[in-house]
Amino acid sequence: MQKNRQSIRTITTAAMMVAVGVVIGLVCKTTLDFGGIFRITFENVPVILSGILYGPIIGGAVGVLVDLLSCLSSGQSPLPLVAVGSASIGIVSGVVSKYVVKKKGNKQIIISGAAAHIIGSMIIKVIGLWEIYQYSALFRIPIYMAIAPLEICILCMLLNRKSFAKIAGYTEKKMTYTEALDYIHSVSWTFCKPGLDRINELCKRLGNPQKSLKFIHVAGTNGKGSFCSMLSSVLKEAGYKVGTFTSPYVKTFNERMSINGEMISNSALAELTELVKPYADKMKDKPTEFELITAIALEYFKRSGCDYVVLECGLGGRLDSTNIIDTSILSVITGIALDHTSILGETIPEIAMEKSGIIKSGIPVLWCGNDKDAQAVISDKASEMNAPLYEAGREELTVKSQTLDGTVFDYGKYSSVEISLLGTYQVQNATNVLCAVDILKTVGLEISDEAIYNGMKNAKWNARFELISNTPRVIFDGGHNPQGVCEAVASIKKYLGEEKVYTITGVMADKDYEYIASKISEVTEKAFCLTPNNPRALGAKEYAVVFEKNGIEAKAFDTVYDAVSAAMNEALMENKTVLCLGSLYMYAEVQAAVENHTRA
Repeated sequence: MQKNRQSIRTITTAAMMVAVGVVIGLVCKTTLDFGGIFRITFENVPVILSGILYGPIIGGAVGVLVDLLSCLSSGQSPLPLVAVGSASIGIVSGVVSKYVVKKKGNKQIIISGAAAHIIGSMIIKVIGLWEIYQYSALFRIPIYMAIAPLEICILCMLLNRKSFAKIAGYTEKKMTYTEALDYIHSVSWTFCKPGLDRINELCKRLGNPQKSLKFIHVAGTNGKGSFCSMLSSVLKEAGYKVGTFTSPYVKTFNERMSINGEMISNSALAELTELVKPYADKMKDKPTEFELITAIALEYFKRSGCDYVVLECGLGGRLDSTNIIDTSILSVITGIALDHTSILGETIPEIAMEKSGIIKSGIPVLWCGNDKDAQAVISDKASEMNAPLYEAGREELTVKSQTLDGTVFDYGKYSSVEISLLGTYQVQNATNVLCAVDILKTVGLEISDEAIYNGMKNAKWNARFELISNTPRVIFDGGHNPQGVCEAVASIKKYLGEEKVYTITGVMADKDYEYIASKISEVTEKAFCLTPNNPRALGAKEYAVVFEKNGIEAKAFDTVYDAVSAAMNEALMENKTVLCLGSLYMYAEVQAAVENHTRA
């Protein structure tokens, strides 16, 4: 049915084009005919338009009919070759617009119109007119040369008018936000050879957007996201336009790339994905999902004119797609712990070597970790690259207050610094940021004390020991590896003392979930186990058995909503705090379930 309607619409519109062409021909004959060969006419406008809009077949048919009907209505005898020339104008414009210059716009109109006139008017029609006018037919060529640009200008004006272009069906179909996400997530990373070749090729095709930006490059096992959030907040308060690239997202994909705290809009993401897609699709070795996202983010930051970009590594550092950059002003390694051992290495030194790959020649490096083996690797790499190495010390740190309302601390010359981010580990992340700020000042950034204090206080970072409900009290922490879970457990002990909590938890099967469960058990009275929405997830029932082995009462739930509802109901009755822990992938569902339970 839809196809029949479209066909009827096309035929009707083509008939209208023929009528318009005939009318234009008659009007021009009565007003712009200076005798025989010196006639001026614009009847080719609807012919070329038909070819551009509907292709060579319709364009050719309109051209023939316009010529024949114009001749009949004016009492002239049709000339076969001239009719062929009129048809070829429609055919050539259709072929060029459909197969040569496919992208709609002025370029398509100009090239299609010029080609149509050169072949149809200046060659075939002039040959057809030779039969009557002989050498005088050659005078028709300069006339066509004068008419052609005028007709092309008319076509450009028509098709650049949004209302006309929309009615005519000339507007490009833009990629939607949903289509953009579907395309991004459809890209497989499985069996891809590690390396920077793909991201280098993709960025080169885009014009190397990364080369016009300045970066603070951040790697590490834990703490990267919080560090990036606080540093970006400080730089924003200092008056800079700051792009931030982080992963993974916790609620909305757009969180992955933001400018001054505002995540990329749906329309901008769709537009940039549409831009990058054809370049990626033409690559023999297709980019991975993360490489695609990295390229989109770099183009976004470039187009937005960011002064600085705080760029978080996805995985590792040396072969991470973010390591395509060579214009960093500071490299940061927040710390090293065992994680992703199948990819990065089975020992701390091996993982440290991968993450030290972000260190650039002569560019300052900030090491924020505590592991001596990792530190030795970082130090050696910095020396090799002639990069000044700074270490974030803890000797000058004094925590003045630390509650669920926030933290106040002194650090060196900074007194009574306030942060709203919860979790005992956030103090260390905050001191790392202060060290980074001091280094950035030495390389030319102007950052006032007021910007530092305001930026630290105003920084937000979801899903990291975040209080998401007060009645009952529900805390979400995205600790997903042994180190992160240990930090979350330490935070519970710090804020709640000896109080035991109810824990909603799910975990990936490739983590050391037995150790994770044993640590959670230190602060847990009951475990509400679920299966995160991820192919790598450990089943809820299997996880519950692990808790029971640690002497903790545990239940398995089929959905996040069921687990949250059960935990919150029991917590209300027993006046308990609920801790949601184990995977960032649960955050959006947990928050929605908490909100639904609160409204119920």
